[in-house]
Amino acid sequence: MNKNELEKLFYELVEIQSDTGTELEKDVEAFIYNWLSNLEYFKDNKELFGKYQLSDDPLERAVVWGLRKGEGPETVILLHHHDVVDSFDYGRIKEFAYDPEKLAGKIAEADLNQEARQDLDSGEWIFGRGTADMKAAGAIHMLLLKDYTELEDFKGNLLFLSVPDEESLSQGAREGASLLNQLKDDHGLEYLMCIDGEPHERDEKGRGVFYEGSVGKTMVVVYVRGRKTHLGHIFQGLNPSHILSEIVTLTDMNPLFSDVVEGEVSPPPSWSFMRDTKEQYDASIPESAGGYFSVLTLTQTPKDILENAKKLSTQAFDSVIKRINEHYSRFRIMGHQPIENLPWSTNVMYFSEAFQQALDDSGEEFLKAYEEKIEVIKKDIAEGKTNIPDSTLDLISLTIDFMVDKNPKVVIAFSPPYYPHIANLDFKDLPDKAKHLGLHLIQYAKEELGQCYAKKHYFMGISDLSYVALNDSEAVVPYIEKNMPHWGRTYSIPFKDLEAISVPIVNIGPWGKDYHKFTERVLREDLLENTPKLTRYAIDYLLSS
Repeated sequence: MNKNELEKLFYELVEIQSDTGTELEKDVEAFIYNWLSNLEYFKDNKELFGKYQLSDDPLERAVVWGLRKGEGPETVILLHHHDVVDSFDYGRIKEFAYDPEKLAGKIAEADLNQEARQDLDSGEWIFGRGTADMKAAGAIHMLLLKDYTELEDFKGNLLFLSVPDEESLSQGAREGASLLNQLKDDHGLEYLMCIDGEPHERDEKGRGVFYEGSVGKTMVVVYVRGRKTHLGHIFQGLNPSHILSEIVTLTDMNPLFSDVVEGEVSPPPSWSFMRDTKEQYDASIPESAGGYFSVLTLTQTPKDILENAKKLSTQAFDSVIKRINEHYSRFRIMGHQPIENLPWSTNVMYFSEAFQQALDDSGEEFLKAYEEKIEVIKKDIAEGKTNIPDSTLDLISLTIDFMVDKNPKVVIAFSPPYYPHIANLDFKDLPDKAKHLGLHLIQYAKEELGQCYAKKHYFMGISDLSYVALNDSEAVVPYIEKNMPHWGRTYSIPFKDLEAISVPIVNIGPWGKDYHKFTERVLREDLLENTPKLTRYAIDYLLSS
């Protein structure tokens, strides 16, 4: 690989602002597509590259793909995303965020921590938005594809995928799964491995890391409907904020939601949002409250998460009822009144149960109102008036409105995005080449590059690798589909395509630091030397006889 050509291409990619969830993503898609169209191989084989348009996407984004066909069905996939997070965190030097050479001078005047300052002064790191996450991998994969198209004899196939929207809802990778399945059938491909290029962080021993899996993410939404009352008659109502805060207490940072696999542990969840639904002040308690938290998974399924969330929510509801009955008893005694219990009882439901109850109670009237609400939400999301998790709470609220039972209740649901966890150790009958690739990469890095690497089962940063296979589908599919209010309307995952692809994975990316921060940077040596060689070695090893 020509290092000068790689460096030039890398800077060209970084220069193209491609903020996630905006039309700017199409600019980098056009660049990559045009770059592919100018390769001699694709000039002669126009049917082997293209743009795969995302469905129902108001931004009209696309997956850009190219297939180097060789001899036989065995195929390696190169995957990366071309969107980046925005550059608002750069403040007054925002205009230089996409120009690493000019940014270096400007960022030197900023208040940097010691590590960032040392890296800047060393000249060994390239700073800028998207340098690590992940224009570096984009440039490497593009030139690797070019190199393989120039080989006269090539055994196997190399499939290049550049996807949008990874930093948001991963629509590119989700729909890319359908593209992969389609190309598999159209060209008789047998997928051996999907190689992603997300940047890695050095481990506690200072070693580089290859990941043979990717952590999953499930967003849990909790909605509480209480009983509204005037503050002067407080025991006639039930404050949903009281119940929600108790649920938060029992779930936040609770290791019950953590998984352990061979010494690797997923961090416990923390709530990212919680509040009541009052729009303005009045002398009453709120009618409802809600919030959401994300569970990072290595082994837990949506079925497991629902059961744990319901168990803890039930405990919380029980605890609140016991507490307020104790308060009420003391209050009655103070007024010389006989002790009696309040009428509340614990009621915790899954969204699937609430939806079915609303359907039983209100039928077509409910379904019509639900679909009308979905259309309003779509418009509001497009205009930036709401977001997916908040609108999930709105859909739960509407569902409860159509239930006959108006007693206080807790409803547990899921919100997009959902990322299934994936790891090669979960595959049955994993081919030997896939099984031993990590060890061969470690040996190659040490002997040929003088670099120390280790392999881990899970990339903890969440990645598009979640959408190239699906295990434990019976504990995933029905629980996601029935308990995600947005499912099939604004969000979906082609689960059948994921199962059909079912390809092992590895992440081979450069060393990067401070992703999503204004000090984001990538190691120059990894960009130009180590990562291209490691990725090429992996391809050659996998496609060798």
